[in-house]
Amino acid sequence: MNTVMDRELGADLAADLAGAAFTVARRFAAGATMWSIAPSWEPHARHIAVEFVHPVIVGKRALPAVALTGPDLVDQVRVSVRPGDLVIAVAGAGDPDVRSVMQRCPAWGATTIWIGSGVRPEPGAADHVLWLDDPDPRVPATGGFVLFYHLLWELTHVCFEHPGLLKTSAAE
Repeated sequence: MNTVMDRELGADLAADLAGAAFTVARRFAAGATMWSIAPSWEPHARHIAVEFVHPVIVGKRALPAVALTGPDLVDQVRVSVRPGDLVIAVAGAGDPDVRSVMQRCPAWGATTIWIGSGVRPEPGAADHVLWLDDPDPRVPATGGFVLFYHLLWELTHVCFEHPGLLKTSAAE
């Protein structure tokens, strides 16, 4: 099927977004808080938190999300995150703070989503990688990242419409 998402984002990226949204919905259903970081582009971190905390569609629930900004992001995430939480980052693959946070999150029990562009992070660098392969340094300001987290919010709420899918088993 050739959907708008497939044509605009590509089938692989559309599948990555859908998988990330399902994970986000399951984490929120289990009581997670989302922590967003964007060291070079702090407005993205704040925008993500606002999207999830303040839904613009009547009937959609507010979800716990917090933007962490400023210096010492690794330490901020370390003291904030609890097992089962989500950490979403907007940064290039070379950002040392984001790389460090993404490497530590499995030990902290947090699920990770990394949004970026240009050279991709190494495979396995995050649980979900939502990436634009465009090397243009202006990409973070063009709206592609905003589209990613708006779609992530929207698809997460689509998952909430199917609560039976969001239950986790004891083994998980």
